[in-house]
Amino acid sequence: MLQTNRIPAVYYILITLCGIFTSGCSSTRIIREFHDPVRLNSSTVHNRSIKVHLTDGNLYLLDSLITNGNSDTVSGYGSYFNQYREIILTNKNPEGLLIPPAFQIPLSGVALFETNDITGYNGKVLAMTLVGVPTAVLSIYCMINPKACFGSCPTFYCWDGKDTVLMAEGFSSSILRSFEKEDIDMLYHAKPTSNNINLKLTNEALETHVIRYADLLAFPRKQNERVFAAENGKFIRVSDIRNPSSCMAPEGDCLEAVQQMDQRERYSETDSRNLAAREFIEVNFNSVPDGEVGLIIGSRQTFLTTFLFYQSLAYLGYSAGNFAAEIESGNKSLQKKVNKVWNVLGGIDVLYQDRDGKWIKAGQFDEMGPIASDIHLIRLPANGQTTLKVKLSLTKGLWRIDYLALAKLGQSVEPLRIKPSLTLTEIEICDNNKKPQLADTLEPLITLPGDSYNLSYNLPGTSDEYELFLCSKGYYIEWMRESWLEEENFKKASLMFGFPQLFMKMAAKEFKAIEPNMEANFWKSRYVKKD
Repeated sequence: MLQTNRIPAVYYILITLCGIFTSGCSSTRIIREFHDPVRLNSSTVHNRSIKVHLTDGNLYLLDSLITNGNSDTVSGYGSYFNQYREIILTNKNPEGLLIPPAFQIPLSGVALFETNDITGYNGKVLAMTLVGVPTAVLSIYCMINPKACFGSCPTFYCWDGKDTVLMAEGFSSSILRSFEKEDIDMLYHAKPTSNNINLKLTNEALETHVIRYADLLAFPRKQNERVFAAENGKFIRVSDIRNPSSCMAPEGDCLEAVQQMDQRERYSETDSRNLAAREFIEVNFNSVPDGEVGLIIGSRQTFLTTFLFYQSLAYLGYSAGNFAAEIESGNKSLQKKVNKVWNVLGGIDVLYQDRDGKWIKAGQFDEMGPIASDIHLIRLPANGQTTLKVKLSLTKGLWRIDYLALAKLGQSVEPLRIKPSLTLTEIEICDNNKKPQLADTLEPLITLPGDSYNLSYNLPGTSDEYELFLCSKGYYIEWMRESWLEEENFKKASLMFGFPQLFMKMAAKEFKAIEPNMEANFWKSRYVKKD
């Protein structure tokens, strides 16, 4: 048989991605100490190694960084490299000589900062910085299972009539500034005691959160009505909500788990040979309301996506900063490869059976995030049937379904949008004359591990007259853990982003080994700031 010199496609992807991963110079190593961040408004010199990735592919490796309040320029001393990591210029100060001019670096040309210590950095720099975390900072539960550490978005707490409970998580899929987008979460159990609504915003993870806004959406409603967000961005008033008559999953009857939004969830474990393997749940409604109806789904993800996200960072290792900087510099190809990983897993596809017995797709629910369940409405075509069969197609072991119901659809409604009237840390004294944070999208609220804020909103009427949603926008930057770096493996990273379907099969065994303890370790590993 004639042999050719054609190179398989996989090698092109390996070469391309590995070239990106290894393009940094003098990778910043994680140091063995960590300081609680302190924000300084005055000009400050930070004598620590820092990499400054530029949007044109060039890079500064600085011994120090000089920040000046909220200036749009930073400066520093070190070396300047081109995109091939050939040194262009250095301004390090030789001993005994006059101090040379510092590099002046406009923030508009910076894709990402990368360092191990952010003490004293101002907000604009913090919002663009990938931080390295030494193992000593991690909780015992993170050290036991480094891929199950709590994280991946801001968390919001609200009063439910008995206690202040976790009710929403913001923009879970916005893992970098390039992925920033708006997120809407229903505050299903919110029961404020007056027209003043209070939310507690926390950063309980080793992450930097950059929050543009966290507005309250209030919809007037009548008794026995509710309002839900539909998949097309509309909000629909519904009535006559009915529970399913049966719910059958591969393990058997699951009706009891989905009748109420009560955290008694239906979930399964992942497939032992393929993390992207799918399963089906059949739901029957023996009594269908008149008119147009919609399926209500309350669910959250398991920690499979958390594992995959953390595992990707571990494989990227010391080059995670290079990878992130490429995306932030506008590399759409890499951004698509990241999205392709999540697309392989997919969402919850909703199908209904028509009069001819055919299964027809009605919509999809794909809200990312493992922390708080969210509720969405999938519109089902009106067919005049008194009974209805619905089928859910979903990745096995990826979703925890809390609630399923059928409702009669009413009119679409528009919200009253309310910004927080007061934004305070837990130690600040109430000052009604102080301009609230989150009031200006150009000056986002930046939170660091352990930060907590109380947000106050004022409704024009009593709270029980409204359906409440949280509308937040922003992004977060996951901090690199020292324990992940031991797993640096460019070939596996290339496989994950280049051939995610194949990767889901190869990674199944590793995830199955830690899957039983993921849920418990995740909740026990929340970050608490130490005084």
